[in-house]
Amino acid sequence: MGIDIVIVEDDPMVLELHRQYISQVKGFRLAGQAANAADGYDLIVSAKPQLVILDIFMPGENGIDLLRRIRAEGINIDVILVTADHRSETIQQGMQCGVVDYIVKPFSIQRFKKALKNYLQYIERINHTQHLCQNDIDGLKGTAAEKSVPNSLDDLKDSIPKGLDKATLESVLTTIDKQPDYFTASEIAKLVGISRVTARRYLNYLYDNGWLKGVLSYGPVGRPLHKYSKDDAFVI
Repeated sequence: MGIDIVIVEDDPMVLELHRQYISQVKGFRLAGQAANAADGYDLIVSAKPQLVILDIFMPGENGIDLLRRIRAEGINIDVILVTADHRSETIQQGMQCGVVDYIVKPFSIQRFKKALKNYLQYIERINHTQHLCQNDIDGLKGTAAEKSVPNSLDDLKDSIPKGLDKATLESVLTTIDKQPDYFTASEIAKLVGISRVTARRYLNYLYDNGWLKGVLSYGPVGRPLHKYSKDDAFVI
């Protein structure tokens, strides 16, 4: 048994990332995928999933329109928006339609997995608690998107997760500060003298906490390539 999940995403590379990440989190079963809102609607009606991973920018009807249609028809599903659209008005529209989480591309595997694990915890609380007190209700609202983030360099270092160290973080920050434009994990790894995998962990930590911006592009063989740049508030 598991939570049936449907992906509505027109980018085949991002779709494959979703598939891979979902397969790495226990408790979920992929019930289907669609590349546009029209097919996504038909799939949702036929498969009756509990959760939908929904993109916004798609050919024809966009994800917000599909979300509004689902809500208007009273289809009882939860939705996580995963999109490159980080405009405040779009985020507000998603929240008004009751999404359980909102993830901005490019996203880290840690952020995506956190969203799924938070959802599992949410479902477990709902299913095992018949009458919710105020503390229970407040706890249901705790998602990775709502966690407090470090606002200063000292806070950033103090909040560093297990497996990362402050000295390397400082080296990564200093190296990033010298970059004039977008950069990749491989480029930072070479400059700092660490592996690409290690560099990506530090960059994802900074990205997840709002210190970096990012874009998703593609390499010469069509593989997804994450590029980062300094956020406007990046100051060390």
